[in-house]
Amino acid sequence: MIRLQRGPAHGRLNMHSAAWTARWRAIHGGTQNGDWATPTAKELLSTELRRLSRGKCAYCEGLLGVTSYLEIEHYIAKTVKPDLAFDWNNLLPVCRLCNGKKSNIDHKGLLLKPDRDDPESVLWLNPDSGELETRVGVAPALRRRVERTIELCDLQRGLLCTKRIEVMNKTIRWLERVSALGGGPLDRKLRDEWAELSNPHSEYKFVIRHVLEIKGEPRLASYDRVQFEFFTG
Repeated sequence: MIRLQRGPAHGRLNMHSAAWTARWRAIHGGTQNGDWATPTAKELLSTELRRLSRGKCAYCEGLLGVTSYLEIEHYIAKTVKPDLAFDWNNLLPVCRLCNGKKSNIDHKGLLLKPDRDDPESVLWLNPDSGELETRVGVAPALRRRVERTIELCDLQRGLLCTKRIEVMNKTIRWLERVSALGGGPLDRKLRDEWAELSNPHSEYKFVIRHVLEIKGEPRLASYDRVQFEFFTG
């Protein structure tokens, strides 16, 4: 999980959100039948949310459409606060696995919000298990939110941990081969591998940046953050 840089809402969302919200309130209140959003609304929201996260789940960072289909997550559940069902700042792109366990639970603000919180500042990667842990020194209240997020989104599931270890080892191997050059120029293969690691669409950015930081390459980690933030493709 990494920080997402949320831009302004799409013009069409601003134009239609009031009508879409009124429709959902009627459905939620039992005076109208239907899904919470029309196919048109879902298509617009999915497109914009996929762009927000560079095509990955906002919580587990798995590729949407590959690891799992994109689902529109309401940070505050649409059944808890129907008026926020189409509020751009309340929406996140997630995979079915992360969204399934949370469902419509009222977490009362305990869930980390990747466009507001900085997950990298509070999470640590266990190199042996691939599990996420809370960093040492995190305040108790924030620690509780980290632990609740890991629980609600089931972020310790086996496949996720395996993939984190794979990406960790891949990044370490790249760094070791670069170090062996002693400051010499990178060959084509190493350049291509770095292009893949630093691609904003690559999975598990948290793992890649975490390894770069602890292996003494914070500049590369910072470069990756800038690439992600300003990517427009």
